[in-house]
Amino acid sequence: MPTLRPRAVMLLVCALIVAATTFCGCKMTQERCIERAAAISSSLGGGSIVKVKPVRKQNLFSPLHRYISGPVQPSERTVRLLRNYNLETRLKVDPDQVIEWLQELVLDSPSMEEVHALAEICKLRADWLAAAGNKSEAAELYANAIVHAHQFLFDSTLSVKRNAFDPQFRSICDVYNQSLASILRVVCKENALLPGHEVSIGGSRFGCDMEFQIVGRWKEQHFERFELVNDYQMTGIENQYRTYGLGVPLIAICKTEETGSKEDKYYPPSLTLPMTAFCEIVESETGSRRKAVVKLYDPLEQTHVKHQDVTVPLESDLTTPLAYHLNDPLLNSGLLATATLINGELADGIHGMYMLSPFDPTKIPVVMVHGIWSSPVTWAHMFNDLRAIPEIHENYQFWFYAYPTGQPFWMSAQQMREDLSTIRRELDPGSDAPALDDMILIGHSMGGLVSQLQVLDSGDTFWNELVSPRPFGDLRGDPESIQKLRDTFFFKANRSIDRVVTIGTPNHGSSSANATTRWIGHTFFTLPDFLGNEFQKLVRDNADILGDGKLLTTTTSVDALSPECPIFDVMNSGKRPQNIKFHNIIGQVQRRGLLRKSGEHGDGVVGVKSARYEHADSEIIVNAEHAKIHQHPSCILEVRKILTENLVEKNLIRSRRLPEIPVSWEAPITATDD
Repeated sequence: MPTLRPRAVMLLVCALIVAATTFCGCKMTQERCIERAAAISSSLGGGSIVKVKPVRKQNLFSPLHRYISGPVQPSERTVRLLRNYNLETRLKVDPDQVIEWLQELVLDSPSMEEVHALAEICKLRADWLAAAGNKSEAAELYANAIVHAHQFLFDSTLSVKRNAFDPQFRSICDVYNQSLASILRVVCKENALLPGHEVSIGGSRFGCDMEFQIVGRWKEQHFERFELVNDYQMTGIENQYRTYGLGVPLIAICKTEETGSKEDKYYPPSLTLPMTAFCEIVESETGSRRKAVVKLYDPLEQTHVKHQDVTVPLESDLTTPLAYHLNDPLLNSGLLATATLINGELADGIHGMYMLSPFDPTKIPVVMVHGIWSSPVTWAHMFNDLRAIPEIHENYQFWFYAYPTGQPFWMSAQQMREDLSTIRRELDPGSDAPALDDMILIGHSMGGLVSQLQVLDSGDTFWNELVSPRPFGDLRGDPESIQKLRDTFFFKANRSIDRVVTIGTPNHGSSSANATTRWIGHTFFTLPDFLGNEFQKLVRDNADILGDGKLLTTTTSVDALSPECPIFDVMNSGKRPQNIKFHNIIGQVQRRGLLRKSGEHGDGVVGVKSARYEHADSEIIVNAEHAKIHQHPSCILEVRKILTENLVEKNLIRSRRLPEIPVSWEAPITATDD
């Protein structure tokens, strides 16, 4: 099937969404239509943000494992050792006999060279058997390779001779990792990698019993299955974060049902996590069946393990499991953002707070709030980069807020206030976690406005200046509707928020909210019943108090972002707690798109003048367009500096000065006509 241009695909998919939300009365049917639209978008090659695809088998092995002319082609040092024992020719004729001979030699009086040679030959012979389809014998030899690689690395009798600078040391680490990976690949395919369970690997000659255990905050009931990171190739996220050591990086696919943990409700569907499998040989006496324990570690929680008095760095991959999660077509193509923009009712089931790791009462929450026509997926690049910095992931936990972006942002702010209150009450009912009082909000575009409204005290100002000079108590109508109205226009600053970072935020409105875009919003957006019906009824029943209703008749987010909307003046002059710090990041590119005609210089959607924030404690300009400013390296670096400075001020880490990067170093973005 030919691949259509992304713009054509997006137009087709948007048409499907409009049809789904217009003609499908049942919400479940609408959601199925959206999922179908996402599948169509994916099949047509449109708009994918992140892609993960299986790696072809021939790409799974490094040069160490490629056998060119025969079944076993060991390294030069192993060949030299075999030659000394007159086994070089025998290896080509009968490699199994050579393995048996070396096995006896190593059991009697092991040396580093001999243990390495045995582990390497077992691994290479297992590769050949696996390729030939003899998986049972291959698994047995992989197990033997792990046992002797483990002996090389941890046997106390060899510790004096062990040399971490010898290339053999890295080579044996590869034998260990790749042999374990080969066993786990088979175990995963059989869905037998279950924490708390035990499997038999191979026969009685070289095999072992392998037990699986979860270590850390995650529990065995959280996981449905596992995949190997090295079996997948990731594109779409520029920086792939890996650490190098021992172990096999895994993708842990979580169960969709709740497991009883208090934070279960905050995990997104199809959540995947980075894990690392580390194998310990716990029983290796001659004549008994050997036992191995494979422990599964969260590399964000534990980067090193202590085994037999040796501190071992874990091999890990943080990025591929994230990309695997985002590979869902519904998330990946922007369909979720489009669907919840057009139909606010569809957002009811997905709006709220999300977390990608267990709640940690000792870590400061960083809440990321997306903008209009967007979703939490938009934070993938920044989250991936920030999470990989040790001092950040050791002190912060990242939460993501999702909301219907078709409704006015002050309605979303009211919902966020409730959701922040709920998550604090549920996760920290006794207020025993002081880190939750140092919360940081990061908002992109309209998400910056939603975030700012969390730290304002409304007093009577919002009601008196935006809605009516008459007392709120004079309103007549349904008590529930009146309470919703009260919650929207009467609120206090959240004292648990310490800093707010706004990125590409229209602090004075956006010229993009013009007559055309506002007409599109009124024509195609389906808003929640509360905005479409209840507010309108209140206006009709209280015409003597509300008049035309002002903000109550502002029914879409596009209307709300118009520079003529009166809320911006009230917000910018609103009362803010003195202890809160504000940081502002502005985008600026060559004039293009809607701003070229208006003469306003900005990021293509928000002008610099509108993005300025009078209350900012820091403000920088980044050479990036609106939709990508929060993914730009300069923006991510600025957020990193803000988070680091916050830790320094709280005496959680020592100060580390980063030299300033001159703005002139940024390459200008060339404007192109669409």
